[in-house]
Amino acid sequence: MLRQRIFNNLLLFTLVPLMLILIIVCFTVSQRNIKSAKDEVGSRAAESAELINRLLDKYIDKSSFIITNPYLLRNIQINYKGEMEQNYYFSTNISSIIGEPFDGNSKRPIIIYTSNETLFEGKFLEHLATKGFPPAMAETLKAPSSRIVWEQALTEKNDRKYMTFYRNIVDYKSSVGLLEVNIPYREVERELDVRGTPSQGLVLALDASGHTIYFSNLTLKKDVAAQEITSKHYYLSEGELKNGHTIITAIPKSAIYRQTIRTGGILLICFLFYIAVILLASRTSSRKITENLERFMNRLKNNEEVLLHEDLIQIKGNNEVSVIKSKFKELLSRMNEIYREMVDIRLEKSRAELELLQSRINPHLLYNSLSVIKWNAIWSKDDKTVRMINALTNYYRKALNKGNDILTIASELEMIQEYVKINTYANSCEYRLIIFVEHGILEYSTLKHLLQPIVENSIVHAFNLTEANPQIRIKGYRQGEDLIFVVTDNGCGMTKETINKIKDPAYMAGYGGYGIKNLIRRIESYYGPSYGVEMESEVGAGTKVTVKIAAEIQEHRQERKGGPVPENL
Repeated sequence: MLRQRIFNNLLLFTLVPLMLILIIVCFTVSQRNIKSAKDEVGSRAAESAELINRLLDKYIDKSSFIITNPYLLRNIQINYKGEMEQNYYFSTNISSIIGEPFDGNSKRPIIIYTSNETLFEGKFLEHLATKGFPPAMAETLKAPSSRIVWEQALTEKNDRKYMTFYRNIVDYKSSVGLLEVNIPYREVERELDVRGTPSQGLVLALDASGHTIYFSNLTLKKDVAAQEITSKHYYLSEGELKNGHTIITAIPKSAIYRQTIRTGGILLICFLFYIAVILLASRTSSRKITENLERFMNRLKNNEEVLLHEDLIQIKGNNEVSVIKSKFKELLSRMNEIYREMVDIRLEKSRAELELLQSRINPHLLYNSLSVIKWNAIWSKDDKTVRMINALTNYYRKALNKGNDILTIASELEMIQEYVKINTYANSCEYRLIIFVEHGILEYSTLKHLLQPIVENSIVHAFNLTEANPQIRIKGYRQGEDLIFVVTDNGCGMTKETINKIKDPAYMAGYGGYGIKNLIRRIESYYGPSYGVEMESEVGAGTKVTVKIAAEIQEHRQERKGGPVPENL
């Protein structure tokens, strides 16, 4: 059904682009979400590392101030034995150098270790001899004061975790003590909780040995071990701290996938709603487009008279359907015209075939009868009858041509010569036939009885047995790809009106009879409309007939389409 096909096509050409658009949008959203996730973990890691490094710098700057303080360097080396007041005074003043601890709850965030046993131990001072030597501290005592030696792992004091580093206190290249700085890790965790954790992910911190020292898993619905945080399932980014620790921010790929699915679901719902609108619009449009056309097609199916009488088709308006109906009406009119022409051609062909069948003579009967007559004439010594029979026999041999409708120019001219002889004997009139044909065209092919009807009209009508010295001239030559034959006589001639009647296919009576009309039709049918017969005549001065055909050789005749052209003489 046309309406259904139009609806399907509209739906197809609408949905396919929309599907492609939906796929492209989903892909674009997915890529945007992935990029957003990568950008977020990158920015979070970088920002957290920067803030924590600022915190570390604050403690490092404080430590630099302490180990280079002249008062501390001078008094830390004094022997306070017996000088209790000065010892106490220095122990008290050292708090002004160190300042208040950054972590108010910690007792000793900064500790000075000294080998001067005359100093009182206190809040910030501790004898080096009473302290065990961890590897980092032993390394620091041999290092310059500018070097910072960090503990790889977190240290614990009073159930609190710290990031600890050491610095050598040097006076004139000699170590006079050691500074220990403990940075509360709670401040680092606060920065990681507030600024380090992505909106849909997590953050973890690794010490210098690669052990997990902090892991935020607040946004995940299930517990995940830190070892499971890999690039296979997460978008990761790292930030390096000055103490060798690493901050890693991560967003699970599944979260981005779910986000993309949600976005795609919303787009799909909008897409389905749009499809419903498209379906309704397509159905309405297809109905409006085809309604008028379907009524027209149904009328053609139910009333066959419309196909035979195009006048029954009524055209109203100037829309697309009206244009289609108009073109269809024109086509139908042309087809009916061609049909009528074909009917006329079939009727004409049937009449020609019937006339040819009625006029056909058995050649064997003809030759046998003429042979008997000839021998009787010889027995009776009637030379004239013998010559007439020989001419008649030769003529019919050429005319029948073994059933072929195509013969050579030479055969056509020989048949005309025999025909003129027959009429000379029959009419007791000496007809003079003059033939001047180029020798090179004698082997070219032509339709049988091409020139004979013209010669016959000259003998029967132009001379009418009353003209003195009747003369017929035949001239033939090649002109380019064509053959030209000119037949002239010195007969009575005819008017232009008579010539027009002869050339008119609808006129059946008058000069020339049916032979010339049939010749004109045969030439145009076989060679095409550019070939045919031209006639010139003047009353009392004779007639000139020009025949134009294509120059062809016998073997090329089969290249033409169609069968033999029927002839009637």
